[in-house]
Amino acid sequence: MEASISAWTNMLEKAPGYQFPDFAAFFDDGVEIGLSRLPWVNHPLVFWKVTDIEEAHRVLVATGARAMVEVADGSLAELGTAEVANGDPSTGIVDVPGRRLAVLKAADDNLIGIMQDLPMAWS
Repeated sequence: MEASISAWTNMLEKAPGYQFPDFAAFFDDGVEIGLSRLPWVNHPLVFWKVTDIEEAHRVLVATGARAMVEVADGSLAELGTAEVANGDPSTGIVDVPGRRLAVLKAADDNLIGIMQDLPMAWS
């Protein structure tokens, strides 16, 4: 993770906008680049911002997408094929600080990521 953060910091000539032990995000000209230590997928995964993740999730499922869930080893599996280790067991939607995330497999077997920003509670 540290090597990835260093590489992207050098490439973009800026530090991450925020960083957690398992995730870092860079912001550049309206594009967000997220780095994750979690083994959800072994290739880049694009996330689309939505205003209502539950509604977007319902629409995608209604058009043939299949919900993915995080399993014990941190990877993804289709909902119903393995025990859910993290997230809503009925949808696979995962809550992280400031966001809700979901991954679905489209009818063509490509993965689709969706995310909804949440207001951050400041103490």
